[in-house]
Amino acid sequence: MQRGIVVDQFLETNVPDVYAIGDCSQQNKPLPGRRPVEAVWYTGRMMGEVVAHNICGQKVAYDPGIWFNSAKFIDIEYQVYGTVLAKPPENHQSLYWEHADGRKGVRIIYDKDDDAILGFNLMGVRYRHEVCEAWIKGKTPITEVLQNLGLANFDPEFYDEYEADIVQKYNQVSGRNIQLKQKRNFSSAIRFLRKAVNV
Repeated sequence: MQRGIVVDQFLETNVPDVYAIGDCSQQNKPLPGRRPVEAVWYTGRMMGEVVAHNICGQKVAYDPGIWFNSAKFIDIEYQVYGTVLAKPPENHQSLYWEHADGRKGVRIIYDKDDDAILGFNLMGVRYRHEVCEAWIKGKTPITEVLQNLGLANFDPEFYDEYEADIVQKYNQVSGRNIQLKQKRNFSSAIRFLRKAVNV
């Protein structure tokens, strides 16, 4: 043991056929960008699936994919997708928009060298996990993400939309003049995801 019960890529301890998962487990070689101990519900669920395969003789390595966390504090939604660091490296650029009421905020992280999207941090606004993940995996440029930001919007139909305000904020800080092309639309999001999966 260290901070947790040390496991390998198959979540097996140093004792054959003994596994540890969830908050008590610690990866001996965490994947790039991931922590040795991740105490969030979805990693515990994924670990359970991996261990079930391994116990049944189907050797499967644990790979949780792109980091995400979603929570609700009283009535405020909170989400993180991808890489959003407290102490980011020099090449991480941040676009931050906050609503006047102070209860909604969106931070979008991208690489200032190639404009590739790296992560999202949301408070009081909900984005679709699958859309954000596809943009991060595809290293989509920030301009393309912003033009199609409505694809990610997962708020209920009659909630206000803030994508145009976020694009305007980007134009102010970057000196560019991009336009929002895609507003919130479930059908468009489904078409985008089907295309992203086929690529």
